[in-house]
Amino acid sequence: MIDFEILATVAILFAACMTRSSFGFGEALVAMPLLSMVIGVKDAAATVALTSIFNAIVILLTTKWHNIEWPAARYLLVGALLGIPLGVYVLVNVPESAVKLVLAALVISFAVFGLVRPSLARLDSNVAGLGFGFIAGVLGGAYNTIGPPMVIFGTLRQWPAQRFRITLQTVFFPTSLVVAGFHSANKLWTPLVIKSFLIALPFLVLAAVVGREINKRIEGARFSRCIFYLLLLIGVVLVGTVIRDAFAKSM
Repeated sequence: MIDFEILATVAILFAACMTRSSFGFGEALVAMPLLSMVIGVKDAAATVALTSIFNAIVILLTTKWHNIEWPAARYLLVGALLGIPLGVYVLVNVPESAVKLVLAALVISFAVFGLVRPSLARLDSNVAGLGFGFIAGVLGGAYNTIGPPMVIFGTLRQWPAQRFRITLQTVFFPTSLVVAGFHSANKLWTPLVIKSFLIALPFLVLAAVVGREINKRIEGARFSRCIFYLLLLIGVVLVGTVIRDAFAKSM
């Protein structure tokens, strides 16, 4: 008999990994809202953290490091490490419905930001990375969505695509390790989390290969708009599930 939770989890992680491999970010934005509807927020967060470590390693090992913006990466990393404990506290102690609503708001806001692409001032210093990193750390600890503040920071710094993609990984990798460590300490590595990750591993390898080919071949702007529209839909559906669950409890 096919385990629906495992099957759905593997399919979601495949799509999320392919997105990350294609653009360097977006994995948690795709996986977290969908997985939270299948296995719950806490199991989703722990599973995505493990997946993020794997994806960061793959991208770092297959991309030239000379494009890394090391000064910016250091500021982002320090800020993120300061914010992660607060985020994990939120994940463990705040009701799941509230976490889902904040996650939905984050996903919808980032999707709208990506589609509208407002004209933003240029940042000429990396010091602001501390603030962006701290916000990313809080979001990473709570929802594994460490990417949006860092993507906005990279946009403000006007990094070219290759520098953008590889620099983010130098922050994602250590922060994902720390987040996973906090998850383990808070007993979030359930049997379902471990089983899902191990079964998904070969499919994640395939997704990484497919994502690299997409990165080489497809016109980036068009594909990214499709991703943002998909995120918008996912966020709306997530809000709908929270409303549905609240209505069901009131009956």
